Formats: sequence, C-alpha cells, structure tokens
Amino acid sequence: MATGKKYKNIYLGTLVFIAALITASIIIIDYIAAEESRMIELNDIGGRQRMLSERTVHLLLEYAVETDPAARDRIVELIDLVLIPFDRTHNLLIRGQLPNGQTVIFSDNIDDIFFDAPEYLDKKARIFIYNTREVLERGWSPTLVSNYYFKQLRAAAKQDLHSSLQVLAAQYTENSKVRITRLRMIVAVLLGGIVVVLFGVGAFVLIPMFRRIENQERELHKQAFIDPLTNCHNRRSFLANAGTAFERSRRYNHSFALLYIDIDHFKAINDTYGHAVGDEAIKQMTRICQENIRESDILGRLGGDEFGIILQECDLGYAIQTAEKLRARVSEHIIADDTMTIRLSISIGAVTVLDRDDDAFDILRRADKNLYEAKQAGRNLVIAA
Repeated sequence: MATGKKYKNIYLGTLVFIAALITASIIIIDYIAAEESRMIELNDIGGRQRMLSERTVHLLLEYAVETDPAARDRIVELIDLVLIPFDRTHNLLIRGQLPNGQTVIFSDNIDDIFFDAPEYLDKKARIFIYNTREVLERGWSPTLVSNYYFKQLRAAAKQDLHSSLQVLAAQYTENSKVRITRLRMIVAVLLGGIVVVLFGVGAFVLIPMFRRIENQERELHKQAFIDPLTNCHNRRSFLANAGTAFERSRRYNHSFALLYIDIDHFKAINDTYGHAVGDEAIKQMTRICQENIRESDILGRLGGDEFGIILQECDLGYAIQTAEKLRARVSEHIIADDTMTIRLSISIGAVTVLDRDDDAFDILRRADKNLYEAKQAGRNLVIAA
C-alpha cells in the first residue's frame, strides 16, 4: 500500500513538474513572439520617421518655391500634420514605448544612440523639428531656399537623422536577436528537461511500476489458478482446461483421456503423523506425477488428496499405460526419516471421452466412478472404462 502511494506521489509530482516546464516554455515562446513583434514595429517606426522627415523636406521645398500665399498656407498645414506623428513616435521611443502601448526593452547601447555622440538621435530629431518650425515661423521669402535653417533641414533629413535612425533599427534588431536566441535556448533547455524527466519517469517509475503490476498479475493468476501447496493447477483451472479439451475434441475429433487419482489411506497418514507429513506426501506424489507425464498433459489438484490428469491426444490404452506407470512409481516411493517410514500408494480411475458425453463433467464423473471402484476393489489399482 505504501509503495502504491509512493508511485502515485511520484506520478503526480512529475505531472506537476512537466506542467510547470510546459507553462514556462509557453510563456517564453510568447516572449519570443512579443520580442519579434516589437522588433518589427520599431523598424517600422524608424522607416516611418525617415519617410516623415523626407515628406517634411519635400513640403518645405514646395513651400519655398510656392508664390501663392493660399497654397503656402495649405502646405504649412500639411507640414504640421507630418510633424505631429513624427514628434509623438519619437517621444514614445524615448519613453521606451510603442504606439500600441507595448514596452520596448532597450539596452545601454540603444540609450547611447538616443543621447550620446555620434548618433545623438534625440538631439537630431528635436533639432529637425525645431529647424522646421523655425523656417515656418520666419515666414516665406524669395531667398528661403538658401536659408541656413532650410539647408540644415535638408542635411539632417538626408544624412544625420536618417543614418541615426538606421543605426537605431540595426542595433535594436541585433539586440532583439540576441534576446530571442537566449530565450530559444531557455525553451530548448526546458523542453530537454521535459524529455529527461519523461525518460527518468519511464526508467525509474513506469518500468518498475509495470513490472510490479506484472508481478501482481502473475501472483493473482497464481492465486486464482495455481494450487499453493503443489504448484500445479487448482480445481478451477483444471476444470477450465478439461472444458477446453472437451470442446477441442468435439471440434477436431481428437480424443483425450482423464485420470482421477486419490492417495490411499491419506486420512490415516494425517491422523498418525500430522498434517505436515500429509502435506509432504501430497507434494512428493505431485512431483512423481509431473516427472512421469508429458509436458502437454495437465495435472491438477481437485481437493485434499484428489488429483486429476488430462492426457492430450491419446486413447484409453495409453491412458491405462500412463496410469499404471504412475501407480508403480508412487508404490516404489518411500517417505522416511529418523522417526517414520511411509510407503504411499494411489488408486486411479481412467476414462477417455465418449460420444455420449455432454461436457467435461460427464467425463469427470465417469473417472470418479472408476476411482471409487478401484478403492472398493482393494486400492493401489487402476480401473479404466
């Protein structure tokens, strides 16, 4: 009972441990998917900011060469619409967030790109926005194209700002790939742990448990079908085998014989020498029978000192010959020690299956009748019919 509880606890503990590993693997896989999503979105933001900065410069060029005040006002409105998302996404990146609310896991080298030379992305982005607004606030003039701030905007859009955005995206992509690789290694370790645990459970829990179950099944089979004293078939098993032999004889027209054996004066042996000696007599008689019948024949203890033998594929002549050999071998056998000498003998009723038999019990009844006649006739005899 304690062993069963132990296996149950190990099994439940293993299930919990595997569930924990699987859950951890799923969580980390989700982290990997989120990291890849953030990497794609950050690269997309970088691309959009490059596009917005180019759009701003393009609109400023239109503004600089446009002579119609109304058209210039419309261009200014468009520039404001471009600067708003540019400024908003830049501020989100500075705070470590994406537009969808996801938190971005930056590292020191990314922070350096934002706030330190040579990229100094934060400064360059803010200067770009400042210069754009400065150009617009100074108003339009025929010489605007050669304005200092305008030249700075074009240089920033084409060189400094774009290159810094590209460096940011490349560095974040590299960092993300490193994090993803580490996470995948952890997942691999967790999955490897599951394999090791399953192997360990199989080797040290399931296999011993199955062996224990097999042993228990064998033990139950032994208790159900094997006589504990003689280790031969018990009554239930013998009658089942007799029924099988009868059905086979009817189906294939094969004959078989049955011997019904009883130890002579067994009660006197028990009363005189005790049940231990009686049990020893039964075991030795069983051994003699097992040594003098074929492997295909079936020996069973029907109760007390009564035994039956199913002789497969034989006629009455072979049954009589076998019965006489058993009777002679038992008669020659002596059980002796310092205090006693016992010579055993057996009486045997022998029969073969007949057409009038309806089942194996008819055969057994006829064998029992012959055994009774052998005892009545003086014992140590074989009666066959």
